Amino acid sequence: MKVRTIFGVVLALSAAAPASAAPVRRFALLLGNNRGGPETEPLRYAEADAKKVQAVLRELGGYQGQDVVLLAGAPADEALTALTALEARVAAAKAAGARTSLLIYYSGHAKVGDLLMGPSRLDMGLVREHLKRSAADIKIGIIDACESGALTRAKGGRRGPSFLYDTDDREATQGLILISSSSENESSQESDELGGSFFTHYLTSGLRGDADDSGDSRVTLGEVYEYTYHKTVAVTASTRSGVQHPTYSYDLAGQGDIVLTDLSKGQAGLLFGPELEGRYLVFDLGREQVAAEISKAAGEARSIALPAGEYAVKKRMQDHLRMVRLSLGEHGAVPVLESRMERVAFEDDYAKGPILRAELERRRRRLSLEAQVVYQGFLSGAARRELFPALPLFGATGRIGPMLGGAYLSLDLLFGSRRGLVLDLGALALSQDFFETQVAGSLMWRFGGSIVQFGVGPRLAALYMRRSFPFDPDLKTQDMLGLSPAGATELMFFVGPGGHVVLSAFGRAGLLLYSVDDNRALAYAEGGLTVGYRP
Repeated sequence: MKVRTIFGVVLALSAAAPASAAPVRRFALLLGNNRGGPETEPLRYAEADAKKVQAVLRELGGYQGQDVVLLAGAPADEALTALTALEARVAAAKAAGARTSLLIYYSGHAKVGDLLMGPSRLDMGLVREHLKRSAADIKIGIIDACESGALTRAKGGRRGPSFLYDTDDREATQGLILISSSSENESSQESDELGGSFFTHYLTSGLRGDADDSGDSRVTLGEVYEYTYHKTVAVTASTRSGVQHPTYSYDLAGQGDIVLTDLSKGQAGLLFGPELEGRYLVFDLGREQVAAEISKAAGEARSIALPAGEYAVKKRMQDHLRMVRLSLGEHGAVPVLESRMERVAFEDDYAKGPILRAELERRRRRLSLEAQVVYQGFLSGAARRELFPALPLFGATGRIGPMLGGAYLSLDLLFGSRRGLVLDLGALALSQDFFETQVAGSLMWRFGGSIVQFGVGPRLAALYMRRSFPFDPDLKTQDMLGLSPAGATELMFFVGPGGHVVLSAFGRAGLLLYSVDDNRALAYAEGGLTVGYRP
């Protein structure tokens, strides 16, 4: 199982070797699955994290075309078929004289040593054994899931920030590296603010340049693992699910450090100069996701490699945000200038991401105005004949919410009349005109998604009723005012671009409390439709 705040890992692998060594051919199988079958809550970002990994591998890691295989939402048998086919290509490249690397990455649910891929399961031990037997020179397995420490346990996995030598000895490194997002009994966590797993977020940020402590525009495995480990531990220490510790195991020969990304391969990027200080989030406006994070002290410069596009950079202050929009072309670095960042209120943040933005939309108070048509009838036949005839009502409804406790407040103003009715008093039948005005307020609690919602709640109405006798001038007009407590249910549909058009069908049941000769209460029911607009 994976809890919401998740931890994902990515590596864009490039093995450093002497200039005379054969070129490296890099292969990767990336698996993301938001669903883990029965008894698991669907994840939000596992499949999106796998796509983030793919982007970094291709942009900065030297992975080419069909050598990167991405499967989103696939079952276990499809993953095994893809892995077998990819291993055949690894063996063919190896036979042709190339040095090779193989990366397997998974983000999703896991439990008791199994990767939960929808209703199917894939044994983590099988993944580990496949990597061990692979013909690739460098093999890396990364599992981003709860209890994923089971991947490294059999190889003596441990917590720790660094496990490779940073040395000038460029002897080619070979072997197996296994990394998990959490220890064996820990939860891996997703973050709504980041729109992905903590670890994928920090690892991709590090691979894009924030982990380049040496400043040589090459991010090594040692640099990015140490960066990601400390970031993940620090941030998850304050989460409800508790701290998660990445684990690793390795079996390496050689002493050459492994270069994961080469920032010089990036087409464009952002430059954070030495005068900047603090934590900056870089939001990709086109893809609607957090692209990177920069945390820096004053006096140092950092660059982040990014594809061409439109971005927003934001810095969180105590009571507001500092934000700037930037456009990246195909080439060159664009500086981030504090002087160009504008002050923005938290609620006006224009770079929230689609899922978080939808959540905030649900919480933001919204006013809708609707036209309403109602048919009202009292349950007692005698009441309908002698007192209050069935009546159509027309009017308007204004809604605002959510209010305290998540309820929506509705205010209704309705009118209705019928002419030429017969008031049946047994031995006496009179022609009458009947008029009603209704002013009501209700609190509705809604359940459902962004398109269809079901509402239920209490309602209180004030009813004014008037009966006149146009053909009997000697009979006085009769007026009645009463209160009506009621309960209401409603089925609402939000349609059209942006879900701004509101359609609903509702039913209400109430008691009319009134006094003529004595205090009386009559039950009635109402049903109707509304159509309106919410901005």
